[in-house]
Order: sequence, then structure tokens, then C-alpha cells
Amino acid sequence: MLHGLGYLTIQTAQLDRWRELAVDVLGMRHVDGPDPDAMYLRVDDRPARLVLVPGDEERLLSVGWEVRDAQRLQEVVRRLEDAGAPVKAGSGEEADLRRVQEFVHTTDPAGTNLEIFHGAALDHDPLVTPFGARFVTGDQGMGHVVLPTKDPQASYDFYTQVLGFQSRGAMRVPGAMVP
Repeated sequence: MLHGLGYLTIQTAQLDRWRELAVDVLGMRHVDGPDPDAMYLRVDDRPARLVLVPGDEERLLSVGWEVRDAQRLQEVVRRLEDAGAPVKAGSGEEADLRRVQEFVHTTDPAGTNLEIFHGAALDHDPLVTPFGARFVTGDQGMGHVVLPTKDPQASYDFYTQVLGFQSRGAMRVPGAMVP
């Protein structure tokens, strides 16, 4: 159902530290974007996979999950609505800021803002990173994201039963249950 992890939007009061980590250490490319105050970081043929916006606190603002097309987006919307999750269509202006054709807002049981989208823009300019590094994102997008939750079972059920994720085993963390 979901095709891949498209992007993350993070609010931070430490843009300089993020720039140092993302560009100087990891080799991401800092590029221009629609919001002149934000930092857009590119790793592949997408305009940006990581967007950092200035703010007073450190927090994850949104996780962008990609679907293949408008039909799949509507399937996800139906599943979310059937599960009682809030769903709100993003405006055309909001879609332009994200450089996607269409998207919806929802939240997971932990309150994490999710954006389900299709029609991502592509940047065909060759990606030149500071170290000549080549990121391999492929069909699954960014790959992984770790999401906070106080109720692992509710989050597990939401992601597997509603969004169609598959369980890939367990990760053991001392003092915590992670399905």
C-alpha cells in the first residue's frame, strides 16, 4: 500500500548543528527550497528528503509516506477513515511546498503527524555531494524512521493493520517492549 518513506520535516533551534551533521559529516547536499528560512537536504533525485525548519524546540513535524498514485492514496484514506483516524486533504499550496501532487494529513496513535502523498517532484540535476558519496535510496525512499510512542502495541497495530506494514521481527531494548 505505502510505497516508501518520502521525507521528514523536523523543527529545530539548532540549524547550524544539523547543517554540520547532515552536510559536513553525512555528505547530504543543502539545496534551496520554497521556504527561505528552512534547510532542504537532498540525497537523491528528489528535491529534498529532509527538511529542517527553524523553531523553539526539537521535534518531528511530519513523516511523508509515498504511495504510487491517486488511486492508492484513496485506498489509504478509506483504510484510515475505517479505522477512525483523522484525515484531512492537504491544500494545493501545501502540496506545492512539499513538491508533491496531492497529499493528506493524518496522525498515528502516538500523535505523530503523517502525510500520505503521491506525485513527488523529481530533480534531474546530478547530485554532487561534498564527499562524492552516493546515497542508495531506491524504491523504498529514505529507508527507515524511528517513531516515538508510549503505546507500542497500538502503534504496531496501526502501522500493520491500517497502513499495511509487515512485521520484520523484534528489536530488543533493555527495559522496553518493542514488537
